Amino acid sequence: MKRSLYYSTKAALGVCCFLLIYSCQPFNKTHIESNISRAKKDPQPYKIITKSSPSLLNTDELSTLLQEYGKTTSTSKESKISKKVAKLFSTPFIDNSHFKKHGLPKPGDHPNLGKSLRVSTWNIEKSINVTSAANALSSEKAFIANLKPGTLKKQHLYNDAIRQRALLAASDILLCQEMDIGHCRSNYLFAAKHLAKKMGMNFVYAPQQLEIDPVHLGETDIKFGNKYLSTHKCNTTPHDYKGVFGVAVLSRYPIKRVQVFPLKTQPYDWYTGEIKKPDFLEKLRRYSTEKLFKFRPAREIKIGGRGFTRVDLHVPGVPHETLTVINIHLEIKAPPKQRTAQLKEILSYIGEIKNPVIMAGDYNNASRDVSATSVAKATANTIKNPTTIVSTGLHIADAITLSRVRTLVNEAKNFKNPLATHIPFILPNKKKPLFSLVESYRFKDGGAFDFRGDKERSINGCNSTLANSNQKTHFKRFTFTFSTPRTWGPIGRDRLDWIFVKSFLTHPKDKNGSYQLAPHYGETLSQMNLAVKNRYSDHHPITVVLPLNEPEL
Repeated sequence: MKRSLYYSTKAALGVCCFLLIYSCQPFNKTHIESNISRAKKDPQPYKIITKSSPSLLNTDELSTLLQEYGKTTSTSKESKISKKVAKLFSTPFIDNSHFKKHGLPKPGDHPNLGKSLRVSTWNIEKSINVTSAANALSSEKAFIANLKPGTLKKQHLYNDAIRQRALLAASDILLCQEMDIGHCRSNYLFAAKHLAKKMGMNFVYAPQQLEIDPVHLGETDIKFGNKYLSTHKCNTTPHDYKGVFGVAVLSRYPIKRVQVFPLKTQPYDWYTGEIKKPDFLEKLRRYSTEKLFKFRPAREIKIGGRGFTRVDLHVPGVPHETLTVINIHLEIKAPPKQRTAQLKEILSYIGEIKNPVIMAGDYNNASRDVSATSVAKATANTIKNPTTIVSTGLHIADAITLSRVRTLVNEAKNFKNPLATHIPFILPNKKKPLFSLVESYRFKDGGAFDFRGDKERSINGCNSTLANSNQKTHFKRFTFTFSTPRTWGPIGRDRLDWIFVKSFLTHPKDKNGSYQLAPHYGETLSQMNLAVKNRYSDHHPITVVLPLNEPEL
């Protein structure tokens, strides 16, 4: 009887423990957390997961997925492959091998800020040149070997390129977007793993999409519009082609918690939107883009979409010994208001975070929708666009000159300045709402993102909004982070990548507030990308420094 009572009591306690642990897990999110204490100091040993990963699909499974994806029956949506895909999009790859081998790193020592962290973000353009980028960041000699002859002849350009490469290579945390696993364009590499190994860092990789173009899978050649589509057949085998596309966080500090899952807000369908044949207007746009900017749009037939990625890092010296990283990659093939909606959804998931937060990446903060156009779509957008209606009214009123002046004034107002005043219908700034959203956002503990600009804390001595975290020119305009292969003055250039930091502020522009773990010397590392024979990406990396203690400048 006693033995029976003993086992019954033990079983009951086991069930209670299971329910308690299960109730602590976030619903529909991957939660991988080690036993690191949440106290400010953690004298106890802690455990870190060395490696964890989901299963990838092989070429045969991707081909089956392509065949059944267009079906609308519940059977196809509940198939084994569909379930495997769903698990892939909700399960991160985690690798703390570097920490397990080498232990915790020593913090950097900035000449002005003392002990500090360097945080950078870089969209490495579909991982096409990830091998050369990895070589450059792991070896200054390899970087110099790839410099243009013109750069080698101009000492100031050479020095700046070398300096910027060193800054990026010294990153304690590097957020990356457009990272492949198993794609022919990136030599079938696991891009994040390859880069992390070269740089000596731990990493998280979050799959967001699978490319299932029948051309990549070797099932067909393009039957139409080959002149207007940059798509080619891959030499695939079940062991090579995986078609995974996602984002990564590389860190010198160990990874202790990760959340990944697809966003509910998905304004563009990468399957139906890409597989259809382009009409006359879209072909004309692609032809013009290639001739004017030397940029050839590629067809990208994918399933999946943009996702939420949160990574908690164990960083001694930070409150709760935790620094949270939110890796952003918003939808490019959508109007600005849809990207703002995606960011609003992301912000709804992070309000409970009490420790410092870095929210950075590719916001794709363009003023236009770059998804495939058509005569019908262009006509509908023209009718719905209030600005077009105003312009039409001015034309009808025989005020053509005034309409042109309005356009020129608005372009000048918004040039390199997404923070410019938004005047609906008359002088719109479609980029502004996204920044207004971030600036007005408050965490549950009252914390805010830092929007300050200080002469002594910015790279160019600029004291205007966001200058500390994102480089501005002397004219208080933001430097561009994206450019097409050929540009026409400001045309073909834009700033799409941003860094926002939550430290200890309760108001975004409080210059009397603390500067501990606040952004300093935000810089666009354009020279290291433009100085080489074959640039690494169409995006330039950006970087910022966070002091671990209150800096005394």
